[in-house]
Amino acid sequence: MVFCLIFVLFSAFMAPAQSKQQRYLDYIDRYKTVALQHEREYGVPASITLAQGILESSVGQSKMAQEANNHFGIKAYHWSGEVYGGDSLGSVGYRKYGAPEDSFLDHAKFLKGPRYSVLYELDVTDYRSWAQGLRDCGYAEDVNYPAKLIRIIEQYELYALDGGMRLDSKATATVEVIEEETTTDSGRWHHRKRRNRTTDHQQVQQEQSQENQQPFTPLRQGQVSSSADND
Repeated sequence: MVFCLIFVLFSAFMAPAQSKQQRYLDYIDRYKTVALQHEREYGVPASITLAQGILESSVGQSKMAQEANNHFGIKAYHWSGEVYGGDSLGSVGYRKYGAPEDSFLDHAKFLKGPRYSVLYELDVTDYRSWAQGLRDCGYAEDVNYPAKLIRIIEQYELYALDGGMRLDSKATATVEVIEEETTTDSGRWHHRKRRNRTTDHQQVQQEQSQENQQPFTPLRQGQVSSSADND
């Protein structure tokens, strides 16, 4: 009886380690260097970059990741490079890259667009607020998107790459996005007022009226430009 109890406790203790899948570990090992480089250069937490890459690309195994090297589901708005998918009826395709590393670089520059500017008010180690903020700023419509990113980060201890530690579930700042619809000539775009409310309730209001992007220089393909919208 005592042996059985010890075995059960040992099994429960070892469960988290056993739940780590090798394909996830291989993906992290392959791209952690580039993710850390972009954290230093652009300020996007490496934990967030890797978690998004894992989620959006199905750990690098999705059809789009395999055929277009697109690991982040970024659409081809304001894009002069090759396009993957889409059709003649107006459906917008996705950006196609010459190498997965091009996708990682474009993702870092993409998140420097005005839409995501409030995220840089957050600490680089605050992966929970970054995850929620990405969804609030419009990166994904899935209400469970933040939870999915957080689960990956915590299960694979990606927060350690940012020099942080696992956060309590209550330690999440909220990023509020207040939209003001302003119809443009295209009838499609609108400007947004953004307000970031941090855990100590300080508020910062920002208005953006234009989109400024750094040029994207791909590693292995022709010259293309980056965008600030992933609608």
